[in-house]
Amino acid sequence: MKNVLFLVLSFIIACTAIKPDPHHTIRYGTFPRRLEIPAPTEELLRRFNSEVKAERVTIIKEDGKTLSGCVTNNREFLDTLIVPVLERHRQELASMHPVELINTLTLFTHEIYRIYFGESPFVWGGDIFDLDDPREIGIRYDYKYGFDCSGFAFMPYEVAVYLGFLKPDDPAAVFSSKGFEIFCRKNNVPDRGGRNGGGNRFRPDTIDMMSLGREVLRIEKNSSPAPEVLSNLQPGDMVMGQGHAGIIVEIGGSLYYLEAGGYVVPPSGGNPYILLEALTISAKKYPLSIRRSLPDYHR
Repeated sequence: MKNVLFLVLSFIIACTAIKPDPHHTIRYGTFPRRLEIPAPTEELLRRFNSEVKAERVTIIKEDGKTLSGCVTNNREFLDTLIVPVLERHRQELASMHPVELINTLTLFTHEIYRIYFGESPFVWGGDIFDLDDPREIGIRYDYKYGFDCSGFAFMPYEVAVYLGFLKPDDPAAVFSSKGFEIFCRKNNVPDRGGRNGGGNRFRPDTIDMMSLGREVLRIEKNSSPAPEVLSNLQPGDMVMGQGHAGIIVEIGGSLYYLEAGGYVVPPSGGNPYILLEALTISAKKYPLSIRRSLPDYHR
């Protein structure tokens, strides 16, 4: 499992020492949506909200050891609210270039989670298919809905594979659990994201994602990328740091950064953050590796 103490301390220190500028964000509702989000009903808000506690379970791992703790149920939210909207737009989504598809899914899933669960719907170990080992510690580990940094970053890839827009054996899908499983078995790579360093049902974790796809840009610690370098980046690129993951999106022809937890987006109201400034802030903490699994997209 991830180093909980390191992340918690890093999160607290970063959020007090680095102060992102909210003027560098773009607020939801100020730009056109590609997919409309139905207004939530009172019944749905009672069912899906940030205060619902997680179920506690005990599981038996492949090695016979038992693990107890809290588990998310994001799959329920996915099948109840996300999938019906995407199915209504299936033809449009299926016709998109993979980069456009992942960009659309990232913005849609991020916004719909914000509507139901608040500006920063963070849950330690959360992922859209609830693959993570049961959790006993971590930020909001005992809540039912939400995701951690890696769980959010690879979510659009999970959804794309789940609905058949990307094939699991396509290299573009390696940031999904099905794609990651194929990658691991093909290359004899261990799945290392579970508790005690064990497997985690091929849920990509930050330790796994650091070696997936191909590196398209590296930013050294305490440096800022030249603005012209950003033209080489595209939606769906993963921004990987030490124990943290974010993802790049495009809005109105400009690149922005999204993350769950971390040092840039949550302190700024949970809105997309201008990419150049986001990378500069993130690089104050650690070197960054920006990684890509999708085909290059020439805008």
